[in-house]
Amino acid sequence: MKVKEFDVVIEKDNESGQFYASVPALAGCYSYAGSIEALMKGIKEAIELHLSVLKSEKIKVDSSSVIGMVKVVV
Repeated sequence: MKVKEFDVVIEKDNESGQFYASVPALAGCYSYAGSIEALMKGIKEAIELHLSVLKSEKIKVDSSSVIGMVKVVV
Protein backbone atom coordinates (compact mmCIF):
# COMPACT_ATOMS: atom_id res chain seq x y z
CA MET A 1 0.00 0.00 0.00
CA LYS A 2 1.30 3.43 -0.97
CA VAL A 3 1.99 5.71 2.01
CA LYS A 4 0.00 8.96 2.09
CA GLU A 5 0.41 11.91 4.38
CA PHE A 6 -2.51 14.04 5.54
CA ASP A 7 -2.65 17.31 7.41
CA VAL A 8 -4.68 16.94 10.61
CA VAL A 9 -6.17 19.81 12.58
CA ILE A 10 -6.17 19.19 16.34
CA GLU A 11 -8.27 21.22 18.75
CA LYS A 12 -9.00 20.99 22.47
CA ASP A 13 -12.34 21.72 24.07
CA ASN A 14 -11.37 23.57 27.23
CA GLU A 15 -14.68 22.80 28.96
CA SER A 16 -14.69 19.03 28.44
CA GLY A 17 -10.95 18.50 28.08
CA GLN A 18 -11.57 16.40 24.94
CA PHE A 19 -9.29 16.60 21.92
CA TYR A 20 -10.77 16.75 18.42
CA ALA A 21 -9.07 15.99 15.09
CA SER A 22 -10.24 16.62 11.56
CA VAL A 23 -8.69 16.01 8.16
CA PRO A 24 -9.36 18.91 5.76
CA ALA A 25 -8.60 16.79 2.68
CA LEU A 26 -11.18 14.18 3.73
CA ALA A 27 -14.53 15.84 4.31
CA GLY A 28 -16.29 14.21 7.25
CA CYS A 29 -13.17 12.50 8.63
CA TYR A 30 -13.07 13.24 12.37
CA SER A 31 -12.07 11.71 15.68
CA TYR A 32 -12.10 12.71 19.33
CA ALA A 33 -10.53 11.37 22.52
CA GLY A 34 -9.49 12.25 26.04
CA SER A 35 -5.76 12.20 25.28
CA ILE A 36 -3.50 13.09 22.36
CA GLU A 37 -2.23 9.50 22.20
CA ALA A 38 -5.76 8.08 21.88
CA LEU A 39 -6.67 10.85 19.44
CA MET A 40 -3.77 10.02 17.13
CA LYS A 41 -4.72 6.34 17.12
CA GLY A 42 -8.36 7.21 16.43
CA ILE A 43 -7.68 9.66 13.61
CA LYS A 44 -5.31 7.20 11.92
CA GLU A 45 -8.05 4.55 12.02
CA ALA A 46 -10.60 7.09 10.73
CA ILE A 47 -8.32 8.03 7.82
CA GLU A 48 -7.71 4.38 6.91
CA LEU A 49 -11.45 3.63 6.97
CA HIS A 50 -12.26 6.76 4.98
CA LEU A 51 -9.64 5.85 2.35
CA SER A 52 -10.92 2.28 2.05
CA VAL A 53 -14.43 3.57 1.33
CA LEU A 54 -13.14 6.06 -1.24
CA LYS A 55 -11.04 3.34 -2.87
CA SER A 56 -14.02 1.01 -3.12
CA GLU A 57 -15.94 3.83 -4.83
CA LYS A 58 -12.93 4.56 -7.09
CA ILE A 59 -12.60 8.15 -5.84
CA LYS A 60 -9.12 9.70 -5.99
CA VAL A 61 -7.86 11.76 -3.04
CA ASP A 62 -5.48 14.70 -3.05
CA SER A 63 -3.87 14.74 0.38
CA SER A 64 -2.26 18.16 -0.03
CA SER A 65 -5.21 20.52 0.47
CA VAL A 66 -3.79 22.46 3.43
CA ILE A 67 -1.22 25.07 2.47
CA GLY A 68 -0.77 26.63 5.91
CA MET A 69 -2.43 28.05 8.98
CA VAL A 70 -2.55 31.67 10.05
CA LYS A 71 -3.91 33.59 13.01
CA VAL A 72 -6.41 36.32 12.23
CA VAL A 73 -6.72 39.17 14.71
CA VAL A 74 -10.07 40.96 14.85
